[in-house]
Amino acid sequence: PKGLRLTESTGLDLRVNLFNAFNKLNLQNFGFASDSTRINNGEQPNPSFGRATGGLSGRVIELQARFSF
Repeated sequence: PKGLRLTESTGLDLRVNLFNAFNKLNLQNFGFASDSTRINNGEQPNPSFGRATGGLSGRVIELQARFSF
């Protein structure tokens, strides 16, 4: 990547990484599995069936500066 040339032998590279830049909620770990041995005993096989049990982290911004000489 091209960076900013400060002098003939030195330079500065800047970089920004954005993860989940729009801060959208990302759900995960939906309960889909069922235990077939418990189906006929009157219990609900998986109480979290169809529900999100977790979510990914929010917005993350990483800034990086590299000085080369």
